[in-house]
Amino acid sequence: MTAPKRMLLKAYVKPELHKRITDHAKRTKLSASRVVERVLETGKLPDKSLDQAILHLLEINADQARLGNLLLKGINEASDGHLVRQMQTLLKDVRSTQGQIKAKVARLRP
Repeated sequence: MTAPKRMLLKAYVKPELHKRITDHAKRTKLSASRVVERVLETGKLPDKSLDQAILHLLEINADQARLGNLLLKGINEASDGHLVRQMQTLLKDVRSTQGQIKAKVARLRP
């Protein structure tokens, strides 16, 4: 038999603290359990704007991937050597930007 992934914990808190937890849970669209869990794991309240920033960075990374794939397709179909070299330089820049975005997301994630 495996151990449960989550366990019930009953706790009594002051009414003001209960209100803060439930208000924050509503604002961030998380459960009260998740809010408390995040506070204990990270030492701070969950930040919805940080989550949104990470999502925007991941969207930009996906756009960069699509651009890189289009450049690869262009390189494979181009016959002009000078144009191919320019596209390869652009492709290298796109891949470098993707790496920077991934590193930034890794640093931002709690």
